[in-house]
Amino acid sequence: MSSQAVQDYLKAIYALSGEGRPATTGEIADRLSVAPPSATNMVKRLARRGLAKHTPYRAVELTEAGRRLALTMVRRHRLLELYLERVLGLGVEQVHEEAERLEHALSDALETRLDDLLGHPASDPHGEPIPPRVRPAEAGRLPG
Repeated sequence: MSSQAVQDYLKAIYALSGEGRPATTGEIADRLSVAPPSATNMVKRLARRGLAKHTPYRAVELTEAGRRLALTMVRRHRLLELYLERVLGLGVEQVHEEAERLEHALSDALETRLDDLLGHPASDPHGEPIPPRVRPAEAGRLPG
């Protein structure tokens, strides 16, 4: 689908936008604990790939393709958190970091199996909503 870094940036932009905060490169850098120039370079890369829109000194916005990929990653992360808590018995305080590592390796097929196994849950262990599945044809591949 895309690199782990691209996925992390898309999730960060999505999360910041959902919190009602502007997704500036500074906010993205803070969220991901990277240097502001690194965030700026990645945002430019996302824009070149058609995943984000960015005007210097303005907020970064996801394109429809970027939003779909971000939602896919959010969905996988939250399903994994629930699986780790419900099935493997990890504490709620432990599931986030584990899901962060695993979400990047999850295939479409395994995502579907987790969703089925968990009974198509509406929320993760933290009470956050699990987004509906974005079909692979809709999510597409990274342009460029």
